[in-house]
Amino acid sequence: MTSLAVLCLVTASLGEADKAQRLAEAARGIAARGNLGKAAQSSLAYAAMGVAYAARGELQQGRSELQYALELRRRVPGLTPWTTMDISLLLAQVLLDLGDRAGAAELRDEVSAALSIVPDGAGGLRTRLAALERRLSGSSRAVSVAEPLTDREVAVLRLLAGTLSLREIGQEMFVSANTVKTHTQRIYRKLGVGTRHDAVRRGKQDGLL
Repeated sequence: MTSLAVLCLVTASLGEADKAQRLAEAARGIAARGNLGKAAQSSLAYAAMGVAYAARGELQQGRSELQYALELRRRVPGLTPWTTMDISLLLAQVLLDLGDRAGAAELRDEVSAALSIVPDGAGGLRTRLAALERRLSGSSRAVSVAEPLTDREVAVLRLLAGTLSLREIGQEMFVSANTVKTHTQRIYRKLGVGTRHDAVRRGKQDGLL
């Protein structure tokens, strides 16, 4: 179950939304068959499902799954903080995509407090926390420099500058509409914007278009 959930997270980060969804469903299936639906051990499976939903552009469903994953861990004191912080950062990104800056800021504060207690070996989490800080502060240019767009994302951004729908962009690039949604969400996150218009405007400012 854990292996499938981690594979889902990796696959989603690579922009393969449909594959991520299948892996998340498989992890959740194991949790259900093992009667682990309400156990802290299944939190990563629910987090994976949340990330898979978000990767497909279904942010509300993604938020619900991630919130439940975090709730499962908070019910049990003494659990390792690393997974809890990981899920908190994943949820914070989705909340920001939904426009809930207050909720994202609250999670940022929780992760920051936890890192002050267990600082060793937290380089990756600190990098993600810094990226979240930049998004919250509105310093989108800093996010763009820290996480440059991939060649594929630049190609999607250039098509977003036109009048094609996401489905039509997918046809143009020979990928599914869900894959285009995934690329679009990642573009928005990296550029620190929330709309197609703003992404195109930022792309022009940064010399990408």
